[in-house]
Amino acid sequence: MNILKVIHGFPPDYMAGSEVYSYYLVKALLKLQEDVTVFTSVENEFDNEYTIYNEIYNGINVQRINKFRRDYSYQDKFYDINIDAAFRRYLNQMRPDVVHFGHLSHLSTGLLQIAAQEYNLPTVFTIHDFWLFCVKGQLINQHGKRCNGCSSEKCHLCSPYQITVKEIQRTLKYMRGLVDLVDLFLAPSHTLRNFFIQQGVPENKVFYSKYGFDKSNITFKNKQYTKETKINFAFMGRIIPNKGIKILSEAFQNINATLSIYGNIGSQKRFLEKKNIHFKGGYDNHNINQVLHDIDVLIVPSIWLENSPLVIQEAFLAGVPVIASNIGGMKELVTDCTNGFLFEAGNMQSLKDCVLNIVNNPLLLNELKVSDNVVRCITDDAKFVQNIYRNVYHKNRNI
Repeated sequence: MNILKVIHGFPPDYMAGSEVYSYYLVKALLKLQEDVTVFTSVENEFDNEYTIYNEIYNGINVQRINKFRRDYSYQDKFYDINIDAAFRRYLNQMRPDVVHFGHLSHLSTGLLQIAAQEYNLPTVFTIHDFWLFCVKGQLINQHGKRCNGCSSEKCHLCSPYQITVKEIQRTLKYMRGLVDLVDLFLAPSHTLRNFFIQQGVPENKVFYSKYGFDKSNITFKNKQYTKETKINFAFMGRIIPNKGIKILSEAFQNINATLSIYGNIGSQKRFLEKKNIHFKGGYDNHNINQVLHDIDVLIVPSIWLENSPLVIQEAFLAGVPVIASNIGGMKELVTDCTNGFLFEAGNMQSLKDCVLNIVNNPLLLNELKVSDNVVRCITDDAKFVQNIYRNVYHKNRNI
């Protein structure tokens, strides 16, 4: 089949979870002899906006459209007629059988309308967060607290934009219409699947489907610890407030333990620095095996309902236990006292107690049963998705 994968960003320019997963899924589909191409965005300030770049990246045909502006208006978060036009041209050129969407932020929601309505193409949509219902994507309100669901009034209070309630009402109605256009959703966590069903999406349109991983990229290690072992704690990912970075920094204050933080950060680093916290900078996912080799315990302290963090599953592939917040997809992956430890989300003392428990008795780590068997292989994932493509294709054509 001819598959078009649409995602807001793609390696090597973007290396967050949805982008990295999309890359490995496309690679696996190509190995299964599917014809897959990628439509995505890029930010290049040295060229004209909406310039098209056609390239082959690690054997993948990718078309990137240049969109380097980030000073969005509210409407710009959803609509971009220039990207819509480029997408139409690409559809005419590639003539796909199925379009598989990921995130549409930084592209245009019009792409889904164009594929489903103008070209009558079957559509699959992998849900990476709450963006189809929440402009921020993470259901975190203006006070940094978790939101239990969208409404025009709540979104108006929460919005960082100068916007009216009526405009929000129109957008929410429009976005709900887009959701109805999708033939089938893939949710990598029960947290996201349940949320979409609660929003009125039919259960038979939302499939639970865990992320797949190329297990050959990461070497499993089976460390043994003594009472004297100095434990290397680490955080990996985007350094933003919703990831729980502040409570993580505070938890390591005045304790005899070292924390390494892998991720890009600017001058704000000075507000998070402690003498026992070391900022290692960003990392390329292709080098993740080397990064994980130096970590004894990974900490994932997010305050939002993370979908299905890749870093947790990558840690398991390396035999590394995880301390995580007891909410969302994190709680689905980490079983307390089995492959890691859970703490009360947003509670600094609860996290600190977890860390100190390990520092004071490293032998606890020997009792854990971290296994790479709980992580799905990318080939199995690709075969499942391949079957999904065929189902929506035949259903779309009433075969």
